Amino acid sequence: MVMSTPVAERGHLGRDHSAAADLDLDLDLVVVGWARARVRELLAGLPPVVLADVVQVFDELASNACRHGGAPRRCRVSLHPQRARVRIEVDDTGPGMPRLRAPDGTGGRGMILIDRLATAWACTARHDHKTVWAELALESPHPT
Repeated sequence: MVMSTPVAERGHLGRDHSAAADLDLDLDLVVVGWARARVRELLAGLPPVVLADVVQVFDELASNACRHGGAPRRCRVSLHPQRARVRIEVDDTGPGMPRLRAPDGTGGRGMILIDRLATAWACTARHDHKTVWAELALESPHPT
């Protein structure tokens, strides 16, 4: 089941980023490319560099859950204007924990990208699943 805040309820984000926005997707029922497009749509009012960073981090977290994690897999993207942050959370039931590692022919670049682009990230293990989350600042950290 795909659940998200309807467009009519969330509106578009203004330059002040004051509108709250949320997206909740079942990654076992949608393809990551479609989910990426929903993230772009949801956060369309963010500065272009910030939006590109958020979409990249979302893509890496969702792809990692689909590639390495176990079902059920679910993701949430939340805009927190009062904290000037976007938070991405991805749940899965796989036993492995994300870690930074040297890239090789099998991968290893995703968590490096997340580590560089996100303000903070971590993994929280629960008894029946884990949640990998990342937060990004609403203002671009890159000089213009």
